[in-house]
Amino acid sequence: MSANDGAVDARANVRSGDHGVNNRSINDHVDKNSPTVDDSQFMLLAGSVFIIAACSLIYELLISSLSTYLLGSSVIHYSLTIGLFLFFMGVGAWISQSIDRHLIPVFVSIEIAIGAVGGISALLLLFAYAWTEFYYVAMLVVVAIIGILVGMELPLLTRILETRSGLRRGISQVLTFDYIGALAASLLFPFILLPYLGHLLTALAVGVVNLLVALIVAWSFRAQLAVWRWRIAVGVLLSVSLLGACVYWVKPAEELIETALYEDPVIQSQQSTYQKLVLTQRGQDLRLYLDGNLQFSSVDEYRYHEVLVHLPASFTGQLHRALVIGGGDGLAARELLKYAELTAIDVVDLDPAVTELARTQTQLSTLNQNSMHDKRVQVINQDAWNWLSKEGDLYDLIVIDLPDPESEDIAKLYSVAFYQKIARRLSVGGVMITQATSPWFARRAFWSIGNTLDTVFEEVRPAAVYVPSFGLWGFFIGAQHSLASNNIYAGRFINAKTATEVLSLPADLPRLDTEINRNHSLPVIEYYREGWSALHDATDPADTSGSKSSQ
Repeated sequence: MSANDGAVDARANVRSGDHGVNNRSINDHVDKNSPTVDDSQFMLLAGSVFIIAACSLIYELLISSLSTYLLGSSVIHYSLTIGLFLFFMGVGAWISQSIDRHLIPVFVSIEIAIGAVGGISALLLLFAYAWTEFYYVAMLVVVAIIGILVGMELPLLTRILETRSGLRRGISQVLTFDYIGALAASLLFPFILLPYLGHLLTALAVGVVNLLVALIVAWSFRAQLAVWRWRIAVGVLLSVSLLGACVYWVKPAEELIETALYEDPVIQSQQSTYQKLVLTQRGQDLRLYLDGNLQFSSVDEYRYHEVLVHLPASFTGQLHRALVIGGGDGLAARELLKYAELTAIDVVDLDPAVTELARTQTQLSTLNQNSMHDKRVQVINQDAWNWLSKEGDLYDLIVIDLPDPESEDIAKLYSVAFYQKIARRLSVGGVMITQATSPWFARRAFWSIGNTLDTVFEEVRPAAVYVPSFGLWGFFIGAQHSLASNNIYAGRFINAKTATEVLSLPADLPRLDTEINRNHSLPVIEYYREGWSALHDATDPADTSGSKSSQ
């Protein structure tokens, strides 16, 4: 993405070159203030373009994913971060045209500054979120500084490289390495850096890479940096000291920040390829958070999971095979295992880190009664949409325990097309149920899900249960036959009496006329955001108890 700014500056150089050259090709025009570059230095600078492009894109992805983790709404935060980054890179490219001397010293100084600011960027943003109300101000400042500095880099490198290969080839080479570097970053960040290092250490590691580039370039051009030697040395020393202190304090900082973000002591925290997993515990209350969203509280989760499983099971004619979409914590599987007649339970959850946590973490595996170790339970770590698109077994009961529809990738799992996939996997007499967010706080989203199900299933019934950790929570049951209840399993909460109450929505929550959630429009996203925005505005930013995301 930073290549766009290199192209902008290159076009500016071409225009200015046209006015200052008579009977010479643009390719032969060379900035008279550009330093002389030999073969080895040329290769070094070309490689620097590759590294710089990778680092700049990683900073963009880092800030976008961190903002999503803290505040949700991935589309908004990725769009906002990338848009601001490109704007400030444009500002940096424009500023670079005023630099007509000392190109190498300026480039090295910029690289040192990026290493320092970028290296501590994640830590600064986490502190801003945890202890201030000015996260977006801090985000804007960090993006502006990094963006402007990155925007200045590539135009300067283009002018330096043109002394060796000419302007036309210089631009081509810079853009080529820039695009390749961006590709490398887009692969490294989600598959290696974020899962293994997390946000804080990834930022620090990339900052160190920027400093190494500055040092290597400074050493290669040391003859031209005699006057700047001490200034650069002081800058590097200060930056290294800053990053070194951050590395030393990264664990204590994470603990302090997590203490500020979560009400209860954190007993386990890890970053997977897809999300941040945090377990907290105070007394007997075990809580799981995914990307800051509360999944369950052990003191009342049985209300949610008993309704999720036993209510639809009471409408099935037979119960031999069951499918859970989401539910990687093993709690839905725990309830299903109470049916001796069930011979197979397939759990399809995207994130293997969640299902592994459910298997191995002592407190969680105790809560789910080691359901993920039962021989009847098969865990499938795949995308539910793609998995259901293939031919497969039919199920007597399908339980959908997915995140709330706050983004496009999740909202499509509440669409007509997805429910058609579900219907094709139901056996004769089979029943499905989906969690459907809160019918109180997100009424239009709730009824959009129900109205969408109506287009696929012959009979659809709403249900709602009060879960103290979440408030009033909603579900929809669907089938291609009349939903006549048989005997219902009697649990801690659910029984024949409470099942009747759960299936009777309060009079002040009547059905609403909403748009059908189709893949090309996905109106449920706007309904969902509209419903929760007032609640989020009225509560503390760290209070994430009002949304559920159990993928």
